[in-house]
Amino acid sequence: MSLRAEALIREAIVSGRFAFGERLSDRALADELQISRTPVREALARLAQDDLVVVRPQSGTFVMSLDATDVRRICEMRAVLELGALRIAAARDPDVLVAAVSVPLSGGALAVEDEDLARAEAMDGAFHEALIAAADNALLTRAYRGIADQVGALRHRLPRELARMRAAVEQHRRIIDLAVTGRLSEAETQLSTHVRIVERLATEFLFQDARTTGFSRRRSHTSERT
Repeated sequence: MSLRAEALIREAIVSGRFAFGERLSDRALADELQISRTPVREALARLAQDDLVVVRPQSGTFVMSLDATDVRRICEMRAVLELGALRIAAARDPDVLVAAVSVPLSGGALAVEDEDLARAEAMDGAFHEALIAAADNALLTRAYRGIADQVGALRHRLPRELARMRAAVEQHRRIIDLAVTGRLSEAETQLSTHVRIVERLATEFLFQDARTTGFSRRRSHTSERT
């Protein structure tokens, strides 16, 4: 039961249903999931081990908060792992690489064509996961799994814009086309640029979110005084 609670809470954090820094009530979560508080507390403890929640004594449990430095570090690690996977997969067997990413590539293109932004976002994540899987390296996969939820949480908070999704799909295809035709250095440059774009957009989101939250708090305090 606690594993189910963990999966549902994890998904709510990654998808953005729970905001960064939001306080989580084990009582409210237990009521929502229609279970007792004990499995919820167990689930939150495991999520804390994955750095998705923070337990503050005498204060409560909160969804992780990220700042610009956190975003930079996550994206740096992501770039190291995805570039490594691309090199390994392209050198070992380009045909396997193409097969591994074919479904998310085609799925992403069709989702953009249909203007299905939720599906395009899902295919975006699937492309990068497939790239890691194509390297067929258990240690690399395990390392990527350690940041996958943070990467997903950032991705889900980027603006859902058709033009951005279309550009991402085109860049995905460009990365693979370059890698499998022997132009690996250019493919790596494209992938590095792709990750830097995410870092920039995520940092802008955090800045905007912090500014909005601060403004709301100031308005609240002003209302209380009046």
